[in-house]
Amino acid sequence: MAYASDSHLVIIPTYNEIDNIEEFIIQISNFDVSVLIVDDNSPDGTGKVVLDLSKINKKINLMKRNEKLGLGSAYRDGFKWGLDKGYSYLLEMDADFSHRFEDLVKILEASSSADMIIGSRYIEEGGSIGWDKKRKMLSSFANKLSKFLLKTKINDMTSGFRCYSNIALSEIRYETTKSDGYAFQVEMSARAVQKQLSIKEVPIIFNERRLGNSKMSKKIVYEAFLYLVKNGLKRWLKIKIV
Repeated sequence: MAYASDSHLVIIPTYNEIDNIEEFIIQISNFDVSVLIVDDNSPDGTGKVVLDLSKINKKINLMKRNEKLGLGSAYRDGFKWGLDKGYSYLLEMDADFSHRFEDLVKILEASSSADMIIGSRYIEEGGSIGWDKKRKMLSSFANKLSKFLLKTKINDMTSGFRCYSNIALSEIRYETTKSDGYAFQVEMSARAVQKQLSIKEVPIIFNERRLGNSKMSKKIVYEAFLYLVKNGLKRWLKIKIV
């Protein structure tokens, strides 16, 4: 499928990405897509860099929020902005180069082939680079547990590199989600499954971030675990997720 800046919006949450953001924007500007950076008032000046670049390139947009509100919240605000502007396809991507631009091409080209496209590390030709054994085991276990508890065939429930059609976001009712971090991605995936939306996984290679500090925390992992336990039990007991 052909993709274009008037139909495809890439949403990128940021917090203290000063080491990566300028080069990232330079590289993504090579694609015919619109970009929305949702910055949580980064004290390192990330938002100022984006603002300056947006004055040069009209495909780059900045949403500056007043405080650090979290990943799920950033995407909810980003989705609303994109839908209000009339975009047909809304993508999630990280600014730290953990998501490769060659994989962005795969997701963009597949965008119209399903309601939700997931960049998957856990299918053939997918994988991760730069993780230690502990983190690989944690990610693999989280996805296998998600798949089992939520009764889904999705292999990478926690992937943050994905694309939704505007129709899918409406069906999922993204604005009523409550979770953040890994749990947000799992919640969105579970809702897509529940609504019987078409879902396609394309292989990606996840790279550990180049520069800056990881946003991973025990709180994010704990939130995801609680979400899985609560909603996994609902699935097994055949109670509808609200």
